[in-house]
Amino acid sequence: MMSAELSKWYETQNMPASQIKVLDAAITLFAKKGYDQTSTNEIAKAAQVSQAVLFKYFHSKHELLEKILDPLFKNIVPRFTVKLLDEILESQKDQGLYAVISFVVHDRFEFMVGNKDLVTILTNVVLTDTVVKDQIKKLLLHNDLPIILKTQRFFKKFPEIKDNKALDNLFFNFVTQLLGYFILRTRLIPEKKYHTEQDLEQIASNIYLSLKPTAQV
Repeated sequence: MMSAELSKWYETQNMPASQIKVLDAAITLFAKKGYDQTSTNEIAKAAQVSQAVLFKYFHSKHELLEKILDPLFKNIVPRFTVKLLDEILESQKDQGLYAVISFVVHDRFEFMVGNKDLVTILTNVVLTDTVVKDQIKKLLLHNDLPIILKTQRFFKKFPEIKDNKALDNLFFNFVTQLLGYFILRTRLIPEKKYHTEQDLEQIASNIYLSLKPTAQV
């Protein structure tokens, strides 16, 4: 099923119910079977519409994929990024860097779990789909966005962030540690019993210690 945030976004687009059903079915199937292994016929059947109806809204399966991921890139992630930064600035402004990292790790993992299907689809196609890869690169490399500049200023106030290289390292570790943990739990070993709070604190510690190897948490 669509996440609450994505559902709200689609509702603002004044889409017919049948189009939303197609999107919902595609999200479920892409996340479960993979984009390449899912046919438009399967999507139409799951949405309980004909393929003619599906192609009325989307000219190709790839266009359907782009429609699913577009709000994630343009609306959901930016909105939550701004919200997250505002929360950090307000509630963690007097805290040390480790407390901030821990806060972000918990918040972003909760976001990933809440948007599990979308994140799963994204991780499935990001390495093989040029269009999606370019969208991700554009997001990561667009350093002149106000939210990016505001984030950089916030983190540079901490003594552990000595230069832009340390800031890049911080971002890199956030992405790799959290995404790796998410994939481990949802795709690689989903049957394993996880201790979420303990695991997330370990991730926060790993990220922090990667910035300052001699730091004591």
